[in-house]
Amino acid sequence: MSSFIVEMSPLAFAIVNVPVSVTTSLMNMFFVYCMFSSDGSEKGLKPPLNVLVGSLIGCNLLLNICNLVFVIYKTVYVPLWAYIASCALILYAMRTSFTASLGLNVIYYFQIVPARHPCLIWVKTHIKLFMYCMLVFDRIFFSFGFILQVVPGRVFISAADYNSSSILTSRGLILRYYLTLTDFWLRCCYCFICLGIMVASNTSTALYLWKHVKSMENSSSLTALHYRKQKRVTVLSIIQTVLFFVSSGWLITDELMFRFNINFNPTGHVLFSIVAFYAFGTSIILGVGQSKFRLRAVDIVKKIGRIVLRSNLNVGDGNVNFRLGDTGKG
Repeated sequence: MSSFIVEMSPLAFAIVNVPVSVTTSLMNMFFVYCMFSSDGSEKGLKPPLNVLVGSLIGCNLLLNICNLVFVIYKTVYVPLWAYIASCALILYAMRTSFTASLGLNVIYYFQIVPARHPCLIWVKTHIKLFMYCMLVFDRIFFSFGFILQVVPGRVFISAADYNSSSILTSRGLILRYYLTLTDFWLRCCYCFICLGIMVASNTSTALYLWKHVKSMENSSSLTALHYRKQKRVTVLSIIQTVLFFVSSGWLITDELMFRFNINFNPTGHVLFSIVAFYAFGTSIILGVGQSKFRLRAVDIVKKIGRIVLRSNLNVGDGNVNFRLGDTGKG
């Protein structure tokens, strides 16, 4: 086995991942609170946007909880099956979050760019059905790889082969090898298709806004405000595409090295750190891009500021009264 090692020490892994994962988890818990609470003045997310955002939040929470679990694994002994299951779970959450990000990009594209091609018109008309089918297919597709990764190899070996010298050439292990290889190349194709769709939608949106920038800037303030909102969504979508490219590219590279027996990232520290930063970046994009989350955060910050200001004023009044009392005694 050849070696090309890119690795982090357990201490560096903990120093990097614990603050990032804790911060990201708290952000996504806040998003969950925002989605299930309303003061009546805020507009809730409409389907399928709420389903995609909820799916992305759930994936981010699962990713970061698993990252914190991996930090704990470095300090205590855990069975091999628990380590394998946790690794498979974090990869499953990572891959399913890609689909949610793709769905959000597609929805933003149809919200900004008018559909003219008959195929695009059909997709926009049936966008709910299209997104729900995509999410169901995504879960089924990646569950197949999750099961292959979690199920032990001996399950694929018959009793006759297990007790003979032909265990390494048994039909069960050969079948598992080809199933795993097929799953890998299908996931590679899936990532390339997702990346192509995201790049195409973001490029089309940017070109559309660039063509209409002059007319929107010279029009009413309401139209200019609408343009700034579209521009913000487009910039965030482009950043999300960059995060997708880096994360999916590293996942594919890491698995390619494994397929060709190259010792690349044996402990997975670098991979899980990239996963943590992907979830962190995605959470920031959600917080900035979704007005419900952004406005609720601003409202909470204002309330905290008022409470702090009142407490400071009360402390100041108490000090003044205390000094006046001392003066009267004198």
